[in-house]
Amino acid sequence: MTHLRLRTQLLIATLLIISGLTGAILLIVRHAVHLEIDRQVQESTRASVRTFERVQQQRDLELARTAALLAELPPLKALMTTEHAPTVQDASETFWKLSGSDLFVLANPEGNVLGMHVRKAGWNPSLAQSSLKESVEQGKGSAWWFGEGQLYRVFLRPITAGEGASSRQLGLLAIGYQVDSTVAEQLSSVSGGQIALGTGSKLIASTLPPAEETHLQAVVARDGIPESGSQETALGANHYQVASVLVYGGPPAPVRCYVLVSLERSKGFIRRLDNRIYALSILAAIFAALLLSLFSSTITRPLDNLVAGVRALARGDFAYSVAPRGSIEVAELGNAFSKMRDDLLASQQRWMTAERIAALGRAASSISHDLRHHLAAVIANAEFLYEAEKLKLDRAEIYNEIKMASDLMVDLLDSLRELAREDGAISRVPASLDQTIRRAVDAVLTRPEFRKRHISIHTSGEMSGQFDPKKIERALFNLVLNACEATANLNGQIRIDVQSSRDSFEIRVVDNGTGIPISIRATLFDPFVSVGKPNGTGLGLAIVNKIIRDHGGSVSVERTSENGTVFLVKLPRSSSLVHASTQAAVSQHHDDER
Repeated sequence: MTHLRLRTQLLIATLLIISGLTGAILLIVRHAVHLEIDRQVQESTRASVRTFERVQQQRDLELARTAALLAELPPLKALMTTEHAPTVQDASETFWKLSGSDLFVLANPEGNVLGMHVRKAGWNPSLAQSSLKESVEQGKGSAWWFGEGQLYRVFLRPITAGEGASSRQLGLLAIGYQVDSTVAEQLSSVSGGQIALGTGSKLIASTLPPAEETHLQAVVARDGIPESGSQETALGANHYQVASVLVYGGPPAPVRCYVLVSLERSKGFIRRLDNRIYALSILAAIFAALLLSLFSSTITRPLDNLVAGVRALARGDFAYSVAPRGSIEVAELGNAFSKMRDDLLASQQRWMTAERIAALGRAASSISHDLRHHLAAVIANAEFLYEAEKLKLDRAEIYNEIKMASDLMVDLLDSLRELAREDGAISRVPASLDQTIRRAVDAVLTRPEFRKRHISIHTSGEMSGQFDPKKIERALFNLVLNACEATANLNGQIRIDVQSSRDSFEIRVVDNGTGIPISIRATLFDPFVSVGKPNGTGLGLAIVNKIIRDHGGSVSVERTSENGTVFLVKLPRSSSLVHASTQAAVSQHHDDER
């Protein structure tokens, strides 16, 4: 984030904080709602279990009363006195229908079945007789009978005749109802959930669809259901809160009722709640971003103004307006920056004035030194010329020395005049650049100290253009001369590469000298800058820069190192490009002067 703008950083940080707080609050709310829903589901499950238990008690009570009433009916007692099984079987059907039960059994006092009626086939008299004798031995008035995959809730009553000490037992009456899907549906309607009944690890009836009943059977057989409390269980695609109620814990097997409350409604509510929470989080983030974007601009706009002012100052624009507005700290910073800029401008103006005076002093000193040197040579040789006959000196050699010193003084004055011109007196005519370069090279090679230099010229493309050949020749002469002087103590190799395009020339002057010293690289093209040249005036490259700029081109150091230097000259080919290039060069020149 360190590379982002302050406004962006502020926006991201605030959004993260708001999103984190909003998300935390919404998650807390979601967790609280989940706990409340779980509590309600468990409470509903417990309520369903209590309702089931009450219904079961009422059903057992009604069945026990029915058994007691039937055992006291005189016709039933008279029937039992016959002790004839076929008679009892036929005559007992009326009493079975009167009881409305699923199972009706009449037996003698020893427990032998005399008559039996069932609504569903599969329960035989021998199974009923064994279950009856087992219940009589246990001495209980109610029992659970299980066999052949069927489960019955049975109530037993003795059938007696007489009263008091003269009473005698005529037989036993057992009536009951089968625990099947019908009973489960009845219990489900009053408990408000699904019901499953089982004995041991086997389900015998339920109100669940077959696929879910199969899943529940696998859960009961594998893991079981806790005897206390409840648990969430997935049955296929649906989820239930399941509680287990022990209906009967004695032999032959414990009987359990599983109450299942569907969680789909609560799950759907939680899903809708989650979607709303996510939507609220997104809306809160968007709303916060909009508000922050409105308010952050108030905070960051003064800082943006300060940043723009710093950038303008870096470009040299001291007139850029920095309004000290915003918070107290930002306003103080703006005032401090404005004061610093004004102080910097004043300091720069003082420095420029001092530099101008120093540059003028250096120029005057350099010009005075060079002119004095050349004038001393002229005066000395003039005296030698006057005494030539007496001293027997070569008058021609003395004359050449005077002429050379005069030429050097004229050259120095011409250079000063060239640098002093503001209008750039350029006479552009159609000319050949390669011929101009060869003339400049030949002029350099005429000097005795450079006659052994190897200077190669390589051209590519059309060499004709519009420029001032004399000025360009002088500029190239100075560049080649500078290259020769840079390789004075070496096996000098100088190469001139010229490439032309449709719009311009690119001229590279390459030498294998020791490179440009670091101390003068930044001011290389300024007047009077020279290092390591005993007779250098420091005007050569300044004149090159002036001539090339007057033509609308540019000159620069492409690269320099201890292995050599490459000067790059870019020169417009046609006069139609000169005006625009010249304007750009003049603007750049003014920027450099500032």
